[in-house]
Amino acid sequence: MPSSLDLKNLYRLPWSTYDNPTGWIEPTTYCQLACPGCYRGLDQPNPVRKNEDLKEQKEQIDTLIKIRNIQTVAIAGGEPLLYPKLDKLIAYAHQKGLGVRIVTNGCLLTEKRLRELRNLGVTEVVIHVGQYQNRTKDENSLYKLREYYCQMFRKVKGVDLQFVTTISKENIDSLPKLLTFYKKNSDIVSHFIFTLYREVFQKLGQSTSKYVAKEKVARAIEKFYQIKPCAYLPKTLSPNSFGWLFYLAILRGDKVLGSLDGKVAARIYKQYQLDKKTSFPINSAKISLKTAVGFILDSSILKIIS
Repeated sequence: MPSSLDLKNLYRLPWSTYDNPTGWIEPTTYCQLACPGCYRGLDQPNPVRKNEDLKEQKEQIDTLIKIRNIQTVAIAGGEPLLYPKLDKLIAYAHQKGLGVRIVTNGCLLTEKRLRELRNLGVTEVVIHVGQYQNRTKDENSLYKLREYYCQMFRKVKGVDLQFVTTISKENIDSLPKLLTFYKKNSDIVSHFIFTLYREVFQKLGQSTSKYVAKEKVARAIEKFYQIKPCAYLPKTLSPNSFGWLFYLAILRGDKVLGSLDGKVAARIYKQYQLDKKTSFPINSAKISLKTAVGFILDSSILKIIS
């Protein structure tokens, strides 16, 4: 492993099956898009379309609280904004004292709907915007779309905005422009997440020419920001390799002043354990400068530990 990705000085996140800050539920497999590599197989011919029973989803939340000690529940899909009983599900999670994260493609997200979600108890919205969604072939249109959401969240206060982008060999060269966008909008974008393009239902002999190594993405981030990672989560079957890699960059406006290291990440996590009202990683109240957080995760473990 390259020295820039030496894990020895990074904080190893202690998450496990029975102690994890975030639970994950998927109440629907309906979606307007058919993104290549979709881990639910919604890009495959004749995918299963189903809305789960609300009672069963509530029971899942109860189980996650009891078994995994969660503080936030992520509601995904499919596209969760298509789930007919989403509002009732959000209200139930909020009633249980949980933060609520909506993982969405954003197609149905309007300023009015965002206000409704916030008032129901939504604390975070993660929006997936990328070229593999086939929304447009024009990369500039995707930036306009991201900017549209940034302006929306500036108007509707009180909901954390995060973005997800899928990275492959076809678009890794666009990382500098993408990172510039996130620096420019670090006042409103708290997290940016890079997932690696993978064909989950890959056929025997199918080409993997689009795949890019996570180490290459990490090096691109480090080169652009001039920062180092601070924490990681190991892969379940490969403890010496990371599944998630976290960076905490310190910014003033769009200027990068530095980054936090593994020791600081450990202290932040210990503070999180004392006050579990927010999800990790958090912006420490003792850090006056805006802290933007980015991480890479393997799409293969997204459902398990996100």
